[in-house]
Amino acid sequence: MRLLLLATAATAVKKECACNEVYDHSKPVTVPSNLTAPLPKQLVLVKVPETGSSTTAQLLADLASRRSIPCWVPGAWKGNQPLTFEDAIEKTPKHGPKWAVAHRGAGDWIRANFNQAYVIGTARSPEARLKSWVSKHPKRPCQQGASIALKFYGIAGASRTNTTEALSQIQERFKSWFVLERYNESLVAFALKHRLPLGEVLPPLSKYHGGKRRDTPTCEGNAMRKLLETETAIHTHASKQLDETLEAFRKVFDVDSLIRTFERSLDGMMARGTWRNNSATGMGTGTTLLVDDCARSCAAQALDAKVRLRYETTDQVKDETTPAGWNFLKQYFPGDEARPPKGGGHW
Repeated sequence: MRLLLLATAATAVKKECACNEVYDHSKPVTVPSNLTAPLPKQLVLVKVPETGSSTTAQLLADLASRRSIPCWVPGAWKGNQPLTFEDAIEKTPKHGPKWAVAHRGAGDWIRANFNQAYVIGTARSPEARLKSWVSKHPKRPCQQGASIALKFYGIAGASRTNTTEALSQIQERFKSWFVLERYNESLVAFALKHRLPLGEVLPPLSKYHGGKRRDTPTCEGNAMRKLLETETAIHTHASKQLDETLEAFRKVFDVDSLIRTFERSLDGMMARGTWRNNSATGMGTGTTLLVDDCARSCAAQALDAKVRLRYETTDQVKDETTPAGWNFLKQYFPGDEARPPKGGGHW
């Protein structure tokens, strides 16, 4: 079994970014191979409005870009032309690597264009999601806002008010979740599951809102309550799945300590951001926190110096007593065999 000690984000920091040097001698955290898997070659994010989905989409698009994985996200360009869904997804091989992260509901298009898609959903407390949606769309019918999450999840017809049937479809369709109320936990769990340094999942904040919005209309009615009850069951399922993922890691190491360290790093990154007055720029009301690439890169560098993750893989048997290659070197440099190489077990 081979151990992968992840490099820090230092190499990804732009030359013009002035980051403080970080010196940390923390012990690496070993993550067992049976709890992890590489990032999927094919990934689909079902982006539900008002659930933190834009931040998640930006994060995943960034991960894809760093690995040269074709990724369709609205607003992307190819050369001097907008990158369309047809070019990015439909015209690429069904079995090839590609990601899609956008407001496009779960449906037959996934099966038609992907042969092994890893589908991720975003979830939020239905009442909070509806309130946020209505505040942005006060002139639209409340029932549209109440049903929009189920629409994106691919729940239609009688299933929208049949919790058992809806959950059956959800469990078959979705492999992983980002839960807005537990977003930091969701980010750390995603990183651990897919062998990523925590610095890579610091969210690229450009849509973190503050300030007050207009008064929100009240949405009531038995039909809407039934829709929200089904969505509540899905939200509960997503949160439970996150609990199970974290508990599996918790049995091996102190995952809660990693989450606290991640949160402190995120707070520090946000402190380096700037608040934009949306009214002054004609971009709505309230304020938006903007965090530039340098602030994120420096925060990632510091975080990965503090949290050194070592992921086990199963492609090679691990030598429990000496570093890889040490037995080979002893044959030719016997005078050094009394001690392992300076710096420990990695070359």
